[in-house]
Amino acid sequence: MNIMNIKSVKAFFLLLIFIALSGFALTGCATTRNMQGNPIMSANVAKIINGTTTESQIVSMFGPPYAIEKNPLTPGTVTYKYRFSYKKYVHMGNEILTASTRKYKQKLSVVIKNGTVISHSFTSTGNTSLKKILKKQNNY
Repeated sequence: MNIMNIKSVKAFFLLLIFIALSGFALTGCATTRNMQGNPIMSANVAKIINGTTTESQIVSMFGPPYAIEKNPLTPGTVTYKYRFSYKKYVHMGNEILTASTRKYKQKLSVVIKNGTVISHSFTSTGNTSLKKILKKQNNY
């Protein structure tokens, strides 16, 4: 092989490598966020007093619930359910690798009988640093 052919072969392989790397870079990675519901302000949860807080006060603090459960065995009693979830996903290379990097969930259940709260429960799970970020974004 002469020197001219060796340079052509090297140039051709460099071009192929460049095209391959460019193709991979174009698929790259992307970030998606999935948020459902509204953040539940823990300061408002602290204001709920069983036996005192009314149904209208709950709705004014948290808005309409995402679900209302009625139990036929306990007439006059309903459970208001509030949920919030946030997930951040990183996608790499045409969905070859998808991973949830941050998750945060809140759940609030409020049992109301004849217009007054009789019990409630609140749970919060997930990335605590994300809680701080959401707090700054939503001022809650």
